[in-house]
This record gives sequence, C-alpha cells and structure tokens, in this order.
Amino acid sequence: MVAMTPAAVLFFCTPLAFGAAGIAVLADINHQTGGGDVFRVMVSRLAEVMLLGVFGIFAAQGGGLRGSVIMTAPDGRRAFQDIVNHGVLPGLVLGLVNYLFFFYERYSPFVDARIRGISSAYDAVIVSLDTGIFEEVIYRLFLLSGLLFLFRHLYVGLRREQPVLVSLLPATMAVVVSSLLFGIAHSVTGFTAAFTGGVLLGVIYLRTGIESAIAAHFAANVLFFSASYLL
Repeated sequence: MVAMTPAAVLFFCTPLAFGAAGIAVLADINHQTGGGDVFRVMVSRLAEVMLLGVFGIFAAQGGGLRGSVIMTAPDGRRAFQDIVNHGVLPGLVLGLVNYLFFFYERYSPFVDARIRGISSAYDAVIVSLDTGIFEEVIYRLFLLSGLLFLFRHLYVGLRREQPVLVSLLPATMAVVVSSLLFGIAHSVTGFTAAFTGGVLLGVIYLRTGIESAIAAHFAANVLFFSASYLL
C-alpha cells in the first residue's frame, strides 16, 4: 500500500472538491433553484467534500485500504483500467438491475423532484454526476473508511485468536452499516435499491478506491435515469 503524505492528499482532494462544487452549482441552476443560493451551494459543497475527503483518505490508509485509485495505481493506464473494469462496468449492470426491478417507482413522491423532472440527456448526466460524487464521498470515502478504521481497531485484540474473523468482520460490518445509512437516506421506497447498490459500491470501493465507486455510481444512475425518464 502506498503511504500518502498530507500534501498528496490535499493535492488529490482539492480538485475533487472543486469539481464537486462546480457540478453542484450546475445541478442547482439546471433545477431552477439557483439565483442567490448558487454561492451558498458552491461554498458548502466545496467545504464538505474537502473535509470529508481528507478525513476519508487518511481513515482509508489507517484501515488498510487504497482509498484512491489514481494515487495508488502504478501508472495512468492501470488507473484507467481499474476505474473502467471495477467501476463503470459493474455500475452499468447495477443500473440495468435497478431499471428492471424499480422502474415502477420512478414517479414516486419520495423520489427527489429533480430526478422526477429529468427530461433530457443533460439532466440525466448532471444529476448523476452530482449524486455520484457527493454520495460516494459521504458514504464510501468518509463513512465506510471511518467505520472500517474503527472496527479494525476494536477487534485488533482478537487478531491472534481469530485471524479469519478479524480479517473479514470489520470490512463486512463497515459495508453493511454504511449501506444501511445510504438506504435510509433514500426514503422508504428507495431503501431496497439503495441498500443493495450501497453494498456493491462498498465492495467496489474496498477493492479499488473512490474513483471506481464514483464511476460505478454515475454509470448506474445515468443508465437508470435515461432508461426510466427519457425512453
């Protein structure tokens, strides 16, 4: 595992935070809720992603995870392959499954109004980017990493007596708990899809890093949104 210096973490999290803030502003304007709120949206998203991202990367390192594909891959080609193979492709499968099983809930009043209002490819892409980046930073990079770090330290005393248990239980608990919170945040009707998707995204994050999880989340959303609201 590649050790990350504070400077390297800041260098990674700064463009991630600015990118998330820019996408959030575009999504806010596109939903016609901008105006005087644009600056607030930009600043709050910038601060949230920056703080959660920095904490998450260091927690991931402390928990024995890669955390980031880009910062830990041997070269750019390998990073791209990891993001496509472990992010985009499983994300498309997840999006297809969601469409087949949860298509009938697309106009539920519990679904976010900006999602129900998707009427163009641009809408689908911008909402998918906004939710993909922000939710993955919160639930995988921050929460899952923090929970894994906590659980591994709680069970460290059992490492000699129960090595298999200690190697599996903390990661399993972290994925399940973070996915439960992810599901709860998506209302009653969206809980099953969000929890199931959260488990897959958690496994993707554990296996590679946050970029793959974001790519999978984006791919799943853009396929589901496009198939549900544009076809």
